[in-house]
Amino acid sequence: MYKFEKLPQLVDKRGKLAHKGSYSKRTKTITTRVWHHSLTKLSAGGSKIESFADFHVRTNGWPEIAYHLIIDPKHVVNGKATIYYCVDISKKSYHVGNSNNIGLGICVIGDYRTDKLTDPTIRSIVDLHKALVADGIGKYDKAHNEMPGYSWKACCVFDYNKAFKDVLDDMLPGSKQPDPVPGLYTIQEGDTFWSIALKDGKEGITVEDLIAANPGVDPSKLKVGQTIKFGSAQNSYTPKPETPKKDQSEYKYPLPSGILKTGSTDKTGIKQLQNALNAVYFKCGTADGIYGAKTKDAVARFQKVYLPYEVDGTYGPNTKSKLQAVLKSKGY
Repeated sequence: MYKFEKLPQLVDKRGKLAHKGSYSKRTKTITTRVWHHSLTKLSAGGSKIESFADFHVRTNGWPEIAYHLIIDPKHVVNGKATIYYCVDISKKSYHVGNSNNIGLGICVIGDYRTDKLTDPTIRSIVDLHKALVADGIGKYDKAHNEMPGYSWKACCVFDYNKAFKDVLDDMLPGSKQPDPVPGLYTIQEGDTFWSIALKDGKEGITVEDLIAANPGVDPSKLKVGQTIKFGSAQNSYTPKPETPKKDQSEYKYPLPSGILKTGSTDKTGIKQLQNALNAVYFKCGTADGIYGAKTKDAVARFQKVYLPYEVDGTYGPNTKSKLQAVLKSKGY
């Protein structure tokens, strides 16, 4: 047994998360410990390993969750953040493209462009790093955006280097702000439109943008080495900023505002939501104006596909925005 497996704050989750098959075994030795952050805010309800696994398997189509080890700041044991062992280190998981075979994927939950590393989190990072070094697992430590082909990734950013400066100064090389997004991008192992899309920031590129800019490319059948339009795809699908938004009453399936959930009494709004969900094939039965189990399930299923880090079965502004976009893509 490896030393890192004996850490008291480690919980073995191998085989216990959503999966569809199994990753293949490595054919090369691990040389690099690759550090990621999840880019999901700690305050987000879906910022947890179960949501990551569900997204990676159901949306990206990967066999298992992407990361071998995940540090969870929201679950602290004896002053240290829980470490989840999610994928056996002997497997080549999909987390860093063509370097998957030599990379060990380690993810710290949180978006450290804005979130701050807590002391319990840093303690577990230090413990895990020391154990991996003692085990001889990897020779180098690099951030995701220091790996070949991913310099544009906002993972990890300067906050990592700043946070580790005093306690882990020999752990990570100088992490930096991401490079400009390249106009063209060459697909690497495990890449999907959903995994490479830049969902926020001034250079945000959506999955819909990538699909619109690459009409001859099947998003479900990407091939390693295939070149796609990437940075140049920005706003290929998104309406121009000056395009006025239509009033909800003008849409075939108008959507309600506010929050709807189990127990809500806005029958008109619930019926609108139910009709819209049925229209985009997230069936919830007859539009009866009751936010029951079927409606909650339909909303959750929709969120798993389009808002994988916000799966709670509650309809709110983010679900409304995404549902409106999906309705538009269907011609509604």
